[in-house]
Amino acid sequence: MRINSEYRSQSLLELLALKTFVERLRACSVPQDALTWSRFFGALLLVLLVLLFLSGAFLSLYYSPVPGAAYDSVDFVLFNLPFGAVVKGIHHYAWNLLLVVMGLHLMRAFILGAYKAPRQLVWISGVVIMLIVPLFIITGDLLPWDQKGYWSTQVRLSIIGTVPVLGDLFVRLLQGGPLTGIVALTRFYVLHILFLPGVLIFLIAVHFHLIAHRGLSEPLSDGSLPRLKIPFLPDMVNRWLVLFLLVTIILGFISWYWPPPLGDPADPTDSTYVPKPEWWVLFLNQLVAIFKGSLTVIGSAVVPGLLAGLLIALPFLDRSPERNIRKRKMVVVIASIIIVSMLVLSVMGYIEHFGEPHPE
Repeated sequence: MRINSEYRSQSLLELLALKTFVERLRACSVPQDALTWSRFFGALLLVLLVLLFLSGAFLSLYYSPVPGAAYDSVDFVLFNLPFGAVVKGIHHYAWNLLLVVMGLHLMRAFILGAYKAPRQLVWISGVVIMLIVPLFIITGDLLPWDQKGYWSTQVRLSIIGTVPVLGDLFVRLLQGGPLTGIVALTRFYVLHILFLPGVLIFLIAVHFHLIAHRGLSEPLSDGSLPRLKIPFLPDMVNRWLVLFLLVTIILGFISWYWPPPLGDPADPTDSTYVPKPEWWVLFLNQLVAIFKGSLTVIGSAVVPGLLAGLLIALPFLDRSPERNIRKRKMVVVIASIIIVSMLVLSVMGYIEHFGEPHPE
């Protein structure tokens, strides 16, 4: 019976022209520590991205990118569609968790010196992915067409407009006119579900291609012990599927008990509404608040651009082969100053936007 099953499986693979591909996967092996409790941020990121794609595809079946109808469609999913709030909640909480895990993954790679030769392009491709992900949030916030999403988008468009040379062009391309209306909503929707996913899938494929050729970063050890290997298929895939199942169940329970928020419908005439920035962008908002008037460009473009450029250029700025973090004092000090500055700015932004108002 088992022989017949294996025969049918082989015949199906040959029919689909996948036999050679599956045999290569079976012959492929990865380090045993590639997916363990101490090293799983990369696999967790892939889990969250798959969940975001699947939940987003489900939500798009009920979404209508038209002002008014957009809000009603999201309201229907949350309050009338069976398990709609769970799917929407998974989409909501997954991207919040994605940003946290992405930061931890970047920090771990920095601590291990994973950006050093010969893995420079692996680091750069990962940084580019990290810079692309916030664009999903920016385009997705407008889609529910509620007060928070609408006015947050207005603030972001005004900040983008301060960028020299290209800022005004980007605003006109995104908005499609003088006001944020149906054209802007349609363009944000298309970017969110079509163009940005296509770019992200391509970048992830490039990232994995580079990892396959350059390998995973080595643990910080003396190298005296051999690094054990396990088969990619089925061992590594099974571990990832278990992680996928656990994360899905946990986010599902969280979404069941704490459904995602949906504010009042967007009112473009209500200029008194003041949106509060998301936690992940507090430090950038505070930068824009500090540099006002003609200096706004420093907070909106110069400092963020320098930080992004510094991350991308890090493998070429720190070219020593030393990976021990204790012996990379200069790089660690600079990184610590940047992280502390971001935390201080975030705390300042939180106090300003979420702290208790001072009595008059």
